[in-house]
Amino acid sequence: MSDAAAEVIHGEVMLVEPGTDIIEAVSAQPGLVLLDSVKFDEFYERLKAKAPSDVDASTGAGRDKLRSFAAEVRREKAAIDKARLNLTAGWRDMTKQANEAGKVINERLEQLAIDVRKPLTEWEEAEKAREAEVDRIITALRSARFVPMGEISETIRARGTAAHEVEITREQFQDRFEEAEREKKDTVAHLFTALQAAEKGEADRAELERLKAEAAERERAEQEKREAEEAEARRAEEDRLAEERRVAAEQAEKERVEAAAREAEDRARREAEEAAEAERQRVQREHEEALAAERARAEESERVAQAERDRVAAEEQARKDAEAREAEEKAKREANQAHLAKVMGAAKTAIMSCGVDEETAKKVVLAIKAGLVPAVTIAF
Repeated sequence: MSDAAAEVIHGEVMLVEPGTDIIEAVSAQPGLVLLDSVKFDEFYERLKAKAPSDVDASTGAGRDKLRSFAAEVRREKAAIDKARLNLTAGWRDMTKQANEAGKVINERLEQLAIDVRKPLTEWEEAEKAREAEVDRIITALRSARFVPMGEISETIRARGTAAHEVEITREQFQDRFEEAEREKKDTVAHLFTALQAAEKGEADRAELERLKAEAAERERAEQEKREAEEAEARRAEEDRLAEERRVAAEQAEKERVEAAAREAEDRARREAEEAAEAERQRVQREHEEALAAERARAEESERVAQAERDRVAAEEQARKDAEAREAEEKAKREANQAHLAKVMGAAKTAIMSCGVDEETAKKVVLAIKAGLVPAVTIAF
């Protein structure tokens, strides 16, 4: 059809005057391109030729141009689609053609909008990725500042080194460059202070352990000395008792000999009269004396054996008593340390509830415990 050809759309006759710009004509009468693919091709090529080129999507002005033209293309598409939907029942035989043309028009115009907007879309996606990475780095720097109570200096140093090595550039951070620089500086400074405190605490604990070890060694040496003195005293007592038993045995033997001498004298006096009886009594007496001597030797052996058993039992009991005392003292020390940690942790938590940060609260508790705060103490 020529530019002057008439088209009937929605019950009206629509004309395209010669010399009229096809984009203006379609804007005024969107239905013109529904039944004439030549007009649509002309309209499409003219619209595509208007698309901005050599636009820098990294600038605000460039992004606005791309965004405005894509919106214009979609407005034309919407107007044409609306004209398609407004076809009257009298033109039902043209519906299939109009729908097919509308589908092609929609696809081509949508693809044109997508193609034109592609630099802007790519820039927006890159910008989202950059902003997400900026958020991640700043959040990581802030999180790195948290130092749990009792953290060792080695992990604090490693975290501080990692924060120090984070690269902050204006190209990447742009309007958040100063914020990122500040967060990095604050994190490194905070971790450096925490590192110094951790190293001092570790040194103090090492010194305390050394002093405890020296005290324990002195206590062990004194205990060994006391045990040696007690063992020496027991041996001296055993020697004294043995000497007393030896003297008693000698006295008993002396008395026996004296008794025998007296008996012999008596026996001599009675020999003449009671010779036979004396002989019988002598034999009987010697037999009894032999039995008595045997009993005395057995009793002596039993006394010696019992004394040895008593000595061994006393040494074993002393060893058990020493082990029990050591276990009891260890349990007391461990309970005392646990109690100190619990009370100091509660005091730190109470101070933090008043708005004090954790590191300061910990220093305050340590200062009170060390007696550096006048008129203030912690009840353990």
